Amino acid sequence: MSGPQAGASIEARLQIGYDRLRCHLLNLAELIFLDVLAEAPANAIALRLLGITRWKLGRSVEALEHLRAAARQAPGLEVVWNDLAVALREAGLAGEAAEAHASAVRLRDVRALPVAPLADLTFSTERALHPFKLVDYDYTARSRWGAGRPAHPGLAAKLDEGRGRYAAFIGEMAQIQGDFAEIPVGGAYESLEPFWFNVWFPALDGMALTQMLRRHDPARFVEVGSGVSTKFARRAVAKYGLRTRLASIDPEPRNAVDTLCDEVIRRPLEQCDPAMFDALQPGDVFFLDSSHRAFQGSDVTVFFLEILPRLRPGVIVHVHDIYLPDDYISGHLRQLWNEQYLLATALLFSDAFEVLFPCWYVGQDAELGAQARQALCRGALDGVDLYGASFWMTKRG
Repeated sequence: MSGPQAGASIEARLQIGYDRLRCHLLNLAELIFLDVLAEAPANAIALRLLGITRWKLGRSVEALEHLRAAARQAPGLEVVWNDLAVALREAGLAGEAAEAHASAVRLRDVRALPVAPLADLTFSTERALHPFKLVDYDYTARSRWGAGRPAHPGLAAKLDEGRGRYAAFIGEMAQIQGDFAEIPVGGAYESLEPFWFNVWFPALDGMALTQMLRRHDPARFVEVGSGVSTKFARRAVAKYGLRTRLASIDPEPRNAVDTLCDEVIRRPLEQCDPAMFDALQPGDVFFLDSSHRAFQGSDVTVFFLEILPRLRPGVIVHVHDIYLPDDYISGHLRQLWNEQYLLATALLFSDAFEVLFPCWYVGQDAELGAQARQALCRGALDGVDLYGASFWMTKRG
């Protein structure tokens, strides 16, 4: 197995897989847990985490087999029964779920808080807390919406308004499914070609970016934060003969992409003159994937307060790592991102934006997610998880 886990101990590989799972990189997590189980078939941690992973991949029968096997291997471990109880409850096996929940309750340390009621129980990987102190105030970062809890109701209602648009966009992507199948599943970050199983810009994001460029053929694509997304963008421009010029604004891209760009600005967004974006016309794209943190003078603050208000109506805006109407997923808590709360506020208190395609919402929605998987995960892409966190919108006139 290649990647950071190559040659690592079982414990180190499990930690990497656990982090991948919490960041919803399910295909990568699955490969790591399978690799561990090939070496240690009875490893209860790998069995449990593989069960959660495959449950999220929609493979419920296999998931239950792994979770039950984990309980047999480690019957004295509370978390095993917790996760088995969640899967059994969701599978409609109420009696078995109650028994597993009772086992978790019996094993709970009497000094700890009680186990949550079965109806409120979530997978252990979704219940992360990140306590921290910022100067003079103690905080605990936790997911408030989603992750087994209800989504934010106001934001869910706002995104529900665009379901017809999202379904139509999936249909457009389905027209080029064969083109997507040409992109390899695995690859190397040193290559200038994109691949699906990467950690920075997952499958649904790459597909949505490709179709958004194909649909609009923008004259300008201004990308703040470059890397794998740049490779998808350049491929789309070449594949469909687009007129698009790619401009990269990033002090230090995670991948070497300068040769893919028509213009390179190697400094942070906050050091750029906002007036430079006045040249963007309707149909052009402003693509943001920066620090995800709004502080005094940060790139996110400058974007939302200085750049976004001055963009012309019709300019297409992309913001990455947006999980609305849910909170940030558990794997991102310790990074203390807060960008999506600014976006959420803008959506809740204004009709200035039309949401074009919110990848996370689409992927988590039962009907839209099923439509997307049926349309896109065929042939060479069978089994590819349609995870995405790109949020596409445009300013209304």
